[in-house]
Amino acid sequence: MSTALTATTEDRATTLAMSADAFRQARELHDKGDFAEAEALLRDAVRRDPGNSDLRNARGVMLAAMKRYLDAVWCYRDALACNPKAAGIWTNLGNSLTCLKHLKGAIHCHQRAIALAQGETSLLHHNLGTALAEAGQHGEAVVAFTRAIEQRKQYDLARWDRGRSYLYLGNYRQAWPDYEVRIVTGQLPKKALPGSQWNGEPYSGKRLVLIVEQGFGDTLWVARYLPRVKALGGELVIECQAELIPLIAAMGVADRLIPRNAPLPSADFYCYLCSLPGLFTGDFASIPTSPYLSAPPQRRGKFSPLFQRAGGRLKVGIVWSGSVTFKKNQERAQPLMRFFQAFALPGVQLYSLQKGPRTKELTSLPNGGPIIDLAPYLDDFADTAAAIAELDLVIMTDSAVAHLAGAMGKPVWVLLGFVAHWLWLSDRTDNPWYPSLRLFRPRAEGDWDYVFDSASVELMNLAKF
Repeated sequence: MSTALTATTEDRATTLAMSADAFRQARELHDKGDFAEAEALLRDAVRRDPGNSDLRNARGVMLAAMKRYLDAVWCYRDALACNPKAAGIWTNLGNSLTCLKHLKGAIHCHQRAIALAQGETSLLHHNLGTALAEAGQHGEAVVAFTRAIEQRKQYDLARWDRGRSYLYLGNYRQAWPDYEVRIVTGQLPKKALPGSQWNGEPYSGKRLVLIVEQGFGDTLWVARYLPRVKALGGELVIECQAELIPLIAAMGVADRLIPRNAPLPSADFYCYLCSLPGLFTGDFASIPTSPYLSAPPQRRGKFSPLFQRAGGRLKVGIVWSGSVTFKKNQERAQPLMRFFQAFALPGVQLYSLQKGPRTKELTSLPNGGPIIDLAPYLDDFADTAAAIAELDLVIMTDSAVAHLAGAMGKPVWVLLGFVAHWLWLSDRTDNPWYPSLRLFRPRAEGDWDYVFDSASVELMNLAKF
């Protein structure tokens, strides 16, 4: 989603010199990231020249940069009152409406911008595609992103966004080439890479290093390809998160495992982990499915006393939040109290698999609530796998544990927000990547009550309650 910070008044000679100077200074401050100072400067300039749409538009840009989207919307609307045919202002308004989840309005604004624009419209089509994708209209988003790419060479950001929409649609052959753009857009940490990039060819007698990227869930998702990679040749070295090393080691395919950010050995080839699906999976039929992960046997013993406490009740694990540092976690996570209300049922014993700061919510339940906290026993993902192996079911919001349970073939119900991860596709309650996984989706943005209510009824039936 790109911002149009450009002058819109054609005859700049009529603009007061003071306003022109304020606009110039604001652009300089914007480029340095001094958004608050720029906004204050523009606020004063607008008072002096209230009919200047450029100043009002620029002030909206600064407010949006500070994530004050509602204030930005008012600035853009005031600017349009001064100059209703300014394409740049229309698309900026659309961008802020997208951030506020007013998606129909956002789409309308971007379409109006394209209709009014003169000359290249690549940025405007990209912004339209972003709003369409947020609204779940990925087919239309692909069309918009493609038009943006056709007009601008090396429009890598639009290619990345188009690739994600292809992924939502399950069009993997079209998606993966765009998905590789992440390697050149700065989305991956910079590091010296050994050898040349591996493209899936046999490497007998040579060394291949797989490079970790993104989060725990991504590593667990692509671990399904590791046996196939090892079968193609020589020495396989895998870099991964330290918390995952015991679990990946139990697969028995790595000649060497090294923790993330440790020095990489010399090698003939390297490959980013999340590039593996693009080498081996062109459609649903070619997905290596679960189970492909299992708990190390020696880890399971320490959980036995805890699970004996369930008696004959259904043993259900719960997770209500992913990593609190993940920028989209607030769109996925839900309060523990929702889980307590929906799933603390007769015939059910709940076990918390939650890790991190959100475990504090356990102390807020009535008398601690009928939930057994496993966090003190979970040192890494191998321990979490050992606990999952003892459960009948896992119910959770979207986070790495969903991938772990799915990779183990354990029944797992994932409670989704309206805009879910592309791996869960669109409008499906099942998932080709994890056959044991079931998805519970809302009817509209923020419709979490429906999600929990639906899953609660299903758990009542499963627990024979």
